[in-house]
Amino acid sequence: MIKIPKSVLREIYDHMEASYPHECCGLMVGTSDGGTRVVHAARRCNNLNTERAHDRYQMDPKCWLTTQREFDGSAWEIIGIYHSHPDHPSRASKTDTDEALGAGMFGYSYVIVSVQKGTVASAQSWILNDTEPRFDEEPLVIDEVVEGDRK
Repeated sequence: MIKIPKSVLREIYDHMEASYPHECCGLMVGTSDGGTRVVHAARRCNNLNTERAHDRYQMDPKCWLTTQREFDGSAWEIIGIYHSHPDHPSRASKTDTDEALGAGMFGYSYVIVSVQKGTVASAQSWILNDTEPRFDEEPLVIDEVVEGDRK
């Protein structure tokens, strides 16, 4: 399960709507306790895919490194990735699955948001299955407020 405060989810949605009709991507930072991830912040990342930005993303690796460094030594860490699907469903595509498997991205939540005609339509969270080549849906809980200070 992943819990995201309404305010952070609004930041993510704003990023997606502003990026439409192109895919956008970013990182979710927070805490993880067993099977529950709690998001405390989001960081926008650049989509380096310029040839097929309407249906593909390639996260700038500098964003990952910068975000890791920003929260190094704190109780927060990168716990997930988000990206948009312009005019497509909010479920993991074959490309999403293949790329995540190739990078060995197990243990992260993948929030995928469908943006239809420039407006967020639906959001789902996925986690990479560690025994079969697929994503499994995980519960996405939207909280009014998530407590917890960076340590």
